[in-house]
Amino acid sequence: MRLQVGYILSASVLLWSAIPQVPLFGTIEPNDPSDSEPPTFPYSKKIYDSHISITSQPRPEAPRIPLPVPIPTVTGSRTLIPLSGYDCLADLPSVHIEQTFELNDALTGVSSENRYVVRSPLGDAIFAASESSTEKDRLVWGAGRPFQMHLLDKTHQEALVFRKKLALGSLCCQAKSLEIWIPPGNLLGKVVQSPTFMQPEFFIEDESTRQLVFCVEGPVGSGLCCFCLPKDCYFKIHSGGNMRASIDHKWMASKSQYTTNIYFTDAKLTAKERALILGSAFLLEYLFFQTRF
Repeated sequence: MRLQVGYILSASVLLWSAIPQVPLFGTIEPNDPSDSEPPTFPYSKKIYDSHISITSQPRPEAPRIPLPVPIPTVTGSRTLIPLSGYDCLADLPSVHIEQTFELNDALTGVSSENRYVVRSPLGDAIFAASESSTEKDRLVWGAGRPFQMHLLDKTHQEALVFRKKLALGSLCCQAKSLEIWIPPGNLLGKVVQSPTFMQPEFFIEDESTRQLVFCVEGPVGSGLCCFCLPKDCYFKIHSGGNMRASIDHKWMASKSQYTTNIYFTDAKLTAKERALILGSAFLLEYLFFQTRF
């Protein structure tokens, strides 16, 4: 009996000496002191303690799908296949921006994300525009808030994106501006406010050439403050001394609301230039035509 117990104790000692000694607490020291390679399994603790959750796999934005769009005309209708989001603006003499009002705005007085419809002269909807902004920015900054405006065309695809950052104005060394983007992430140009005092003035810049293509001028005597601008106002857009387009804000009795109207005086304007002018109209809509607070 004593002999059997001795054999069992001897075997236990041999097995215990064969097992690598791993400390119960702390990290494992490498066998070779010159080896700087860290142990493998402590990294799993870092991964599980980092609280990382993957909701979706990253993927590139899908390219635009060329789909036919019916365009009404005076004599009937025609079909257009826009290869880019702004092709629907080609050959139009004017466009009209109408805001759709929410019942929540009238009942509570709290501004919500704005919605617009961009129409042709015949009343046909070209784009449906929807604002994307935070409730905090709408409450604090009012109409001067930063936002993104997404424009969808009749094919239910994103045609244009307008991005406005928060800026306090040229007097605070922060010119108010708006960027015009086209999916899947190409910058067409931007509209930048000029530091003038007697009248509001903006410059439209083409991103591809980095050149100023248009100058937008407002009424004289309303450049110091947006409150000085009347409800019915007129902005002219010129280039090289030539009148190219105009933007006005007028009361439409047929719709019982104010609308922002763009008239393309120069018929040779390209669709890209019309898209840049459309972006400037949305910037004026927020800076001058909206209720400030």
